[in-house]
Amino acid sequence: MHSIKSEERNHNTWLAQYKGGSLRQYKRAWAYFEQYLGDKTEEWILENKFSEDFGAHLINFHRWMREQKPQRGRGTLSDNTVKSISNALRGYFVHIGIPLSLSKTQREELTKVESLPTIDYPMNLRIKEKLLTVADPLEEYVVSGGISFGLRISDFLEITRGRLEPLMNQEIPIALGKIPTKKKGVFAYPYIDKDCHEAIQRRLEEMNRNGETNPDSKMCPLSQFETNDLLKKLFEKAGIELGKYRARFHIMRKFLTDQLSGVSSSDKWKWFVGKIAKSPYISNEGREIYQRVMTFTCVNGKRARTTISGEEVQQLRKTVNQQATQISQLVNYIAKLEDQLHISGTLPEDFKLTKMFGEDFILSPKQRKLLKIREGQKP
Repeated sequence: MHSIKSEERNHNTWLAQYKGGSLRQYKRAWAYFEQYLGDKTEEWILENKFSEDFGAHLINFHRWMREQKPQRGRGTLSDNTVKSISNALRGYFVHIGIPLSLSKTQREELTKVESLPTIDYPMNLRIKEKLLTVADPLEEYVVSGGISFGLRISDFLEITRGRLEPLMNQEIPIALGKIPTKKKGVFAYPYIDKDCHEAIQRRLEEMNRNGETNPDSKMCPLSQFETNDLLKKLFEKAGIELGKYRARFHIMRKFLTDQLSGVSSSDKWKWFVGKIAKSPYISNEGREIYQRVMTFTCVNGKRARTTISGEEVQQLRKTVNQQATQISQLVNYIAKLEDQLHISGTLPEDFKLTKMFGEDFILSPKQRKLLKIREGQKP
């Protein structure tokens, strides 16, 4: 081992201490960590050594690793592999001088060996509706866009504002055109359905409020791990127990492909999601197929929302005020009409239109009070 006292401590000086199998293992650990970091760099780590909770970051990295696929075989990385990689990262943090504050529970989690659920949650329309009922604009876009587009998460996260915004005035379902896919190297031809159209509009409004108006701004500015974590937390927020299942972005893609396969042949439904290299070009027929599948994939705006934007609140208040004014004018008109009818003898003195309809139906508390005063009663 060579001295690193005079060198800046970073992942290069950390790796320089090792050789052979250890070096290969630690290089692999660092490659995984860079993938987990996404847009963040080592410079960000070094600049935030004492302001970020890197103990929590290590735990999140450990959980993320347990969902990664091995280079060979199926399933996810073994617990022992994840454990060794997490331990390697602990060594890196020590090397660059980052204090790790881990609770007993967190230390046990890093060393515990047990398998995570490997069965994807079976998405259906009822679950989609429950998720959208409690979703904020970004969560709504992830769920609705994930189902509508049917793309893999790596391709979904590349979609920008500039790709979607110009399409918003077209008739639904709206074709996105061809989307290059990273895994297969072929094109997908996704569509925007009704639920997704609503979600995109709300997400664009949110981006406007946040000043994210650049056409190159990502519609979902998260890493793959963060997007899957967002989805898991949304299930919790909706009160949906996962049990033996796991919630990840792929369940939306599978839900769409299951429904598409029920209304079209395999070579045609694979055209939408980029699963086949030589799928026939079915642009016109594709829209007809997608119109049919929307029956099984959209909740059609019938859900009750618990989260609405500030603009929607202001519009609702404006509408309520307008309706209150109209009701007040109607009540005044009815009162004048009653007076005229009573004077002419057309109506008995004790006959009141307001009583026929029910005061609670057309009068506010203040208006009922005024009516009692006009009739000589105590308010």
